Formats: sequence, structure tokens, C-alpha cells
Amino acid sequence: MSNSQPEAVQQHFEREVQGEARFDETLIFDPETGELVVQRRGEIRANPDAVTVDQPAREGFFANLSFAFLYEEQLQKVYQNWQVSGVDQIPAIAFTFDEGEVFHIYTSVPKTHFAGFPVPSTIKFLDRMPTIEESFSIVEEILRIFPNQHESQQVTVVVLLAIENERLQYRVFITQPDGNISEGIIKFIPQYSELYSRSTGLLETLVLEQCKVGIVGLGSGGSTVAVELAKAGVGNFVLIDFDRLELSNVARHVCGIGDLGRYKTKAVRDLLYGKNPYINVKIAELDINNSLEETKNLLKDCDLIVAATDNNRSRFNLNNIAIEYKITTIFGRALTRACGGDVLRVRPFHGPCLSCIFTKEFLETRKEEVSQFRQARDDNPAYVPDDEVKTTIQVGLASDIAPISNMIVKLALLELSRGRESGIQSLEEDCIADFYIWANRRENTYANWPKMEYGSKTPSVLRWYGAKWERNQSCEVCGNQLESIEADDNFFG
Repeated sequence: MSNSQPEAVQQHFEREVQGEARFDETLIFDPETGELVVQRRGEIRANPDAVTVDQPAREGFFANLSFAFLYEEQLQKVYQNWQVSGVDQIPAIAFTFDEGEVFHIYTSVPKTHFAGFPVPSTIKFLDRMPTIEESFSIVEEILRIFPNQHESQQVTVVVLLAIENERLQYRVFITQPDGNISEGIIKFIPQYSELYSRSTGLLETLVLEQCKVGIVGLGSGGSTVAVELAKAGVGNFVLIDFDRLELSNVARHVCGIGDLGRYKTKAVRDLLYGKNPYINVKIAELDINNSLEETKNLLKDCDLIVAATDNNRSRFNLNNIAIEYKITTIFGRALTRACGGDVLRVRPFHGPCLSCIFTKEFLETRKEEVSQFRQARDDNPAYVPDDEVKTTIQVGLASDIAPISNMIVKLALLELSRGRESGIQSLEEDCIADFYIWANRRENTYANWPKMEYGSKTPSVLRWYGAKWERNQSCEVCGNQLESIEADDNFFG
């Protein structure tokens, strides 16, 4: 609160309590500065977000403060419609959270997830922004003719808009079932250019905006990678997975119970829109092992592919696609119960491909995690009953998967911004290996490793290790003629 205002505000409070409030002044709250200011009625507010404090001493203004969020893009469309059609009032719908503290207002169906409790709303365009007394009168008149308002006796949100001196003026009012009306604070969900303002200098978000990333496999790892890349500013995605979200997935997946039964592609797509509604997302619910040509068509123009599938056949098919179309591809997987994992970056013909490293002998020493019944069923003979198959499923915690997902994201951002100035450019000097091993716990593959304790000169858990691995010039995939792999026996170079 500024030094010139405390005394005036205190006097205003005292008159309010005594019932002697002056008609020609009002109390204003500026959410940007957090200050209360006494202002003459009719004066133009320095901050359009500032709101009138209605009966603060008797009702507790700060306890009832409400925020209303609107999309700039939707508001622009309804404003243009008003200019053309002359229709000055349009219906909207608001979703409320936290007992009426927050409202999200929509004039059309958004890409983002709906949440909250729905309440009716309307937007009214005016030739000028009225005074606070006039505003309350306008809101009361709108509510008087608002459809079913008296029958429903529910919360209603009314937005008043006006253009004055080429500047948008706005106010929002929330009515309660008991007839009380209070003014709230409007916040605008911005255009795309403002979403990543805090990443400027760290990543070239304008470059990432043009990038296209294909992510195959949207389980606990791939879904996390997708969300993190969207948060970093990647503007185009291809999401491929044929599974639906099950209850057993929820403990490790980025999606929750509200998405049960949905295809993972659609559920994750909606999460990406929630981070950035302006991105482009193409989805496909298919098993790439049975739809290889369709997969190629979806991925062939990607700048980067993330292979986060849960079986070797799909990984080797994606390796073939990477080599055929010369697309950098990052493979990531967790080992048994996520005791550790590994990440491979395949730069076609400039380093090892998946077949160069993942020979049959190598895979025997590093058993992958079996986290779903489908995987376990495929790995067991048909005569083994389902109950026994279920006992072979061994999963790690989401926190065990997180380091592997994070490493994939780091390498992906390095590849997408390679050769350009960015705040992560120095990592190019660190991440010179193509194959990385993560040790999570001293069990299974890492059972005999020394304890981490205080030393740093011996291998230990909770660290990444870059492995120097050269391209195999006689590799059946990247060394000779490319052939699609159709059977497990042909997977290993």
C-alpha cells in the first residue's frame, strides 16, 4: 500500500463500519500491486484489473475475492461477431472451482480439459464501461431476464465489456443464489506468444514451435516425455499408441482416474492442449508392428522420434524407420522393476543404431521391465495360466521412471536446438555419448555394484553413465541393405 493512501483507506474503513460511507468515493483493490486505494467515483482506473471493494468491513472482501479467466482468442471472435452482427449479448458457460473462488469462462468448446462445476454465464458488450453503481444495475437487469435464473437459484457469472479509447475495459460480476452480487477480477489466457516468455534465453522457443516430434508409446515414460516437450515449446506432435488407460496405469501415468477407459493418445493429447492449446497434435491408435506402413507415413516427416514402446519388436521396427528416413530417434526403457534403465540416441549413419548395440546377448543381460499383463502374457507359453502370468508382472515406481524420461527430454531438446544459440547448448559437450545407462537401485543387473555412500571413483547407483559405442559397420540394419523385421529371430544384428 502506498504511503499516500493508508490514512485515507483507514478513514474509509471507519466510515464503512459506522454506516457513514461517502457517496462520492469508493475503495479499489489492485491485484497487481496488492494495494487498496480510495478513489473518486467515475475516475478511470490505472489498472483495468482493479476491482471495487464492496462492503469490506462487514462482509470480508478478501475472503470472497473471485477470479475469472477468459481466452483472448475466444473473446476476439465474439467481439468481431458483435461488430458485424450487432448482437451485444452472447451466452457462455463458466466452470467454477474452490467454492466460487475461481471461474473459467468459455464461449466455445476449448481444446483443453473441462473441469470444475458448470454454471451459466453471459457476456454483454456496452458502448462504454459504466460506473460501479450503473454496472450493478445492468447486471441486475440481465439477471432479471436471464433464462431460468429464478428457478435454478444458482451462481451466475456476468461479464461486461466495452472499448474506450481503443482499449478494452472489462468487469465481471458473480451472483449468488441468495441474490448477492460481487465483483471479481478478470484474467486473460494469452495468445501463444506469451506462453513461453519465461523460457526465452534458455530455449529457442520459436525454433521449437516449428519442430515436429513423433512419440510412439504413451505409457508412464512416453506420456511424461510428451508433456515435458510441450512445456518446453515444441509445437507439433504425432502420438501413437493402441492401449487404453487402465486403473493399474494411473499410479505411474501422467493421466488420472478421470481418463480411465480412454485411448492414451487422446488423453495425453488433451494434457498437451492444457499446456498449450495452440500446438498441433496428430494421433493414431494403432499397433505399429501390425501397421508398419501407416506408421512410416505418420513419422516420415518428423524432426525427431521418441521410441517409448514396451517390446523389442516395436523398437527394432522404429529403428528401421529411423534409418530409412534418416530421422534422429531416441529409445528409452526401464529394466526389471525399474531398477535402472538405458537411453539410446540413434543418429542414422553418424553413430550406432539400435541393432548395433542391442544384440541378443546384450538383451539377455539387461532384462526389460514387464509392467502390463499383455507383455507378460506374450512372454509366457500359452499353457501357463493367467494367474501365474500375473505374478511375473514387476513394475517400478513413477519416481523410478522419471530419471529415464528426463534424460530422453534432455537429449530431445539438445537435438531439436542443435546448432542454435540456447541456454542448454553447453550440454552438447557433456552428452557426446550415444548410449546412456541409468542405475537406480542395487538389485538385479546392479546387485553387485558398490554402495554409493561418499565415493565418486567407483560405479554406483543414482547416476548416469555414458557408454562409448561405435557403429557396427557390418550391422544388418545400418551397415547393409535395409529390411523390415517381421520376426523375433531376425531382430538382432
